[in-house]
Order: sequence, then structure tokens, then C-alpha cells
Amino acid sequence: MKEGQKMALNNRKLDHILEDRGLTNLDPDTLWQVKAILSELEGEQLLKNSKKIISSDFVAEKATANYLRAVVEQNWVIISQNNRIIEKLSSKS
Repeated sequence: MKEGQKMALNNRKLDHILEDRGLTNLDPDTLWQVKAILSELEGEQLLKNSKKIISSDFVAEKATANYLRAVVEQNWVIISQNNRIIEKLSSKS
């Protein structure tokens, strides 16, 4: 697979993750940061259903990966809430 095709596939996957979490209307700077974080997690195979997490035989590794994934999911909630707050404050100006 060519690098451009791989990036397009990764972008579609990242866009799908953002859509699932209601984060499609982020401002461009925040969106760039979120996609960079997702790309890093994908590169380290720490996203849900990654081969590294599914095939891990070590209980401690699985627990750590699950904990990290939970923290990431909490962060999506915070990002979404912050974005809504910013939009409401901006509309009052």
C-alpha cells in the first residue's frame, strides 16, 4: 500500500473515531491536535481493537492499555464539553 493511500485510510479511520464521539465541529487548531493524538495512539497500537491490545498475553499490559483507553475516552468527553462551552461563549459576544 502506498503512503498516500495509507494516510487516506488513517484519515478516514480518525474521522470515524471523531464522528463517533461527536467531535466533528472542532475548531481547526483543536482538530489538528486531536488528530495528532489519535495518530500517535494508532501508531503505538493503543486504540480500541488494535492488534497489540487484542493479542497481548500479559494481564498487566492489558490492564494498563484498558486504563489508558479509558483516560483517552474521558478526554474526548472533556474536549466535546469544552467545545460546546466555547461555542456558547462565542455566540454571546
